[in-house]
Order: sequence, then structure tokens, then C-alpha cells
Amino acid sequence: MEAMFEEVRAIEARLSNMCVSVNLTTSSGDELKTLMRLASAVKNAADRVLAVAAAEIHQRSRHELGSAGLAKAEGHVNPQNMIAHLTGCSRAEAKKLDGLGKSIMQAAPLPRPNEALDTSDGSPLTPPWHAAISARMIAGDITPDRFEALRAGLGETTDRLSSAELSAAAEQVLSFLHTDDLPETVYRDARTARALLDRAGVAETEKEQYARQQAKIWRDREGMVHLNAVFAPEDGSFVKNTLDLLLGPRIGGPRSAGKKAVAEAQALADDPRTVEQLTAGALVALVKAGAAVEHSTVLAKKRPAVQIVVTAAELTRPDGDGIAFIEGTGVPVTMTTVDRLVCDSGYQPIMVAADGSPLDLGREHRLFQPAQRLVLNATQGGCVWPGCEKPPSFCEIHHIEHWHTGGKTDIQDGVLLCKHHHLLLHSNQWRIHRTTSHDDRYENRYWLTPPSSVDPRRQPRQLRFSGVVRRNPALATAGGDRKRA
Repeated sequence: MEAMFEEVRAIEARLSNMCVSVNLTTSSGDELKTLMRLASAVKNAADRVLAVAAAEIHQRSRHELGSAGLAKAEGHVNPQNMIAHLTGCSRAEAKKLDGLGKSIMQAAPLPRPNEALDTSDGSPLTPPWHAAISARMIAGDITPDRFEALRAGLGETTDRLSSAELSAAAEQVLSFLHTDDLPETVYRDARTARALLDRAGVAETEKEQYARQQAKIWRDREGMVHLNAVFAPEDGSFVKNTLDLLLGPRIGGPRSAGKKAVAEAQALADDPRTVEQLTAGALVALVKAGAAVEHSTVLAKKRPAVQIVVTAAELTRPDGDGIAFIEGTGVPVTMTTVDRLVCDSGYQPIMVAADGSPLDLGREHRLFQPAQRLVLNATQGGCVWPGCEKPPSFCEIHHIEHWHTGGKTDIQDGVLLCKHHHLLLHSNQWRIHRTTSHDDRYENRYWLTPPSSVDPRRQPRQLRFSGVVRRNPALATAGGDRKRA
């Protein structure tokens, strides 16, 4: 072990000296990006080492060891507290390392000198569903953050859901993994996979989330009124979408059309108040409006809504246990919720081909039409720029082939981009193109090529669609033959 310690000390010393001696102000953009990527790889490797060490701390602090366990013997309440003390990291980081350690310990319990594994019933120990991906994380195939997101999103086995099914779902999610996917994206995809496999669990979760919905309001001694609230996904999406609609020009929403709308947007963008102050003002205005007028007239011009996306296959399931998803979030909801929202707001049918590509709804107009917008929202799920998480409501539609050079307003030639990335594309010589090959997955035909100033080789980068409609059909099939428990 001493040789390992010396090697780690040497690495730490070299990195520390590098921070002191290197002047990054003279580095090029490519050099800075390379350094960030390499440093991130070092960090991920260090996180894996810490996770393995955390697993051993857990193993030596097992509940049955009592006060003789490592953590308690060292004066710590639990292994997580010990990890935080040894690393000097935040509680959130210690919790993550603690979770990674538990996962590794459960996946590969190792025999100890003079100890026997607990097989009191004589049966062999069965590894948990995440054993295979735990091994891949230790090997460096999956970053620790992505592993944690995947495991948390898929959850644990139940009477309705076996270890084999979760393992298969994990492999399916990983097959969709994009180079630039954030852990939040991995978690969302994993949660979607779980919903398709455990339909009864969607109803249970929806009920539990509504039970947690609450708002607390109080006045302090200075007379300031405080509000603290947590909302279930559906109601919370309505609240957030309403505020996004009102504050869009200030928080990166799509650009306005028409002189009056442009002037209003510019006034909001120039408002000296912070976004938080504007949000407070908007909430007060909404409460006043709601108290003064009929419900049907509030925000009549721009009525906010919660968009729910559901496929025909889910609508027609014989058991009535189909599921839908809140647009832009990937949060699953039951058909009961879909039926209620259809009664309130109606619905818009969207046709897609077998490969997930949208069928065109018209190409005779300069601008994309509302029906086409609905299709793109459902299939692409938000800004398609790699690594961007902006929802459809914050996006504009970009013509792959510009209209003035002969491009058509065809759904196949439209992609969703947030305002920031749309402007970047047009101003900095980025280009999006669609291949003519018929790949199994519709999204795999779209590529983003950077300018030579960003990448001298101009290596194309694959776009990432996240719409519910184009979810992995293999996952849908995996859950499609299951009967409601």
C-alpha cells in the first residue's frame, strides 16, 4: 500500500505545482478546453478511487459490527460522517460518495480474513441489479455522476420489477448515452425507463408527490412576508410555465414577433430589477388578477398550459394502464391525469413514422406553423444543442436550409434551438445538417458542425433529441407486455 500512497502523493504534488506555475492567461481556447477535459478525467478517476475506499469503509462499519465498526470506533455517527471528515468535502459531496460506496459494497461483497459472508440460509448471495454497471463505473466506462444518476433513476427492485428487468433497462439507457449528456439527462431517461416497466408505480408516485405538495406563508417581525412552497410535477409545471411565459424575454425565452411585443420584451429585458424581484412582482400580479376577475379571463391572451405527451400505443393499452409524460421534463403521469387534462384543454393528435420521425404537416409557409411546433416539441423535447437542457417553451425553430436559399418549412428540416444557441448558430458559422441515410433512429440523422475557429477539423457532433415520442422503442416493448399488478 505504501507504494500506492507515494504514487498518489506524487500526482497530487504535480497537480498542485501545475496550478501555481501555469499561466492560463496565455493559453489558447483549444488548450484551455483540453486542460478542462484532462482535469475532469483526473477528477472522475479520483472519484472512483474515493468510491472504492468508501465501499471499504461501509464494509468495515456494517451494522452488525456495532461499536466495533470502523466509523463508530473512530467516533463518527455513521460512514457518511466519516467520509466527510476525511475528505473535507461538502455534505452533498459526502452523500454522493457514501451512495457510491454503498452501491459498490452491495454489488461486490468481498470475503474478509477470518470472516464469512452472510449466507445463513445456505443460498448463494445474489448480486443486485446494478452489479454490472457498478463494475463498469469502477473500470472507468461510466463516470461516477452518471452511474449515480442511472441507479437513482431506475430505483430498486420490487415484487413487480425484477433485477433482470432493471439490468436490461440500464443497458438500454446506456445505449442512448450521448457524449455531452449531463447526469440530469441520464436520470430523466432512467426514470422514463422505470415508468415504462413499472406502470403501477407511476400512479403510486403521482399520489405520493401530491401528498407532499404544500405552501407555507408567514410574516417576520419587520412585516416582510415569506413564501416557501413545493409543488407536485403537474401543478408545479403550470406555475413555472406561467412565470416563464411572463418573464421569458428576461430569462432566455424565444424572441417576440410584432412591434408591440418586441417593445414589451425589450422593456422587460432593460428592467433594472433582478429576476428574483421580477418573479415576486409577477406572483403578486397573478394573485391580484385571480382575485379580481373570473378565472377564465386570467391571462386570456397568453394562457399558460401544461403540455402532456402520450403515444397512441399508451392510449390504447387494454388494461388502461398507459402512461404519458409532462413535456420538457420527462416526468411520467397516469392516464387518469391525461383524461382530466383532455377534458379541460382538448388534445392535438401528432403522427410519427415507425422510426420516430415526424410526418410533415405542411411546407407552404415561411414560418413553421403551430401544428408543426407541437410535433417538434414532442419529438425533440427541447433545445437539441449538445449539453443544453432548455425546454421546448424556451426554443425557436431553426431552418436547416435557410428559407432565402431555397429551404422548405418542412418538419424534417426544422430543429429546436434556444435563443442563445440559435443566435450562436447564425452568428458564429456553426452548421446543422441532416443526413439522407435511414438510420434506425430518427435523431441519429442530425449533426452539428462547429466553425474552424472552434475545431480546425470541423468534426461533426451528433445532436441529442429528448422528446418522449422518440423514446427507445425497446424500452417501450419491455414494458408493453406487462400486466398491471
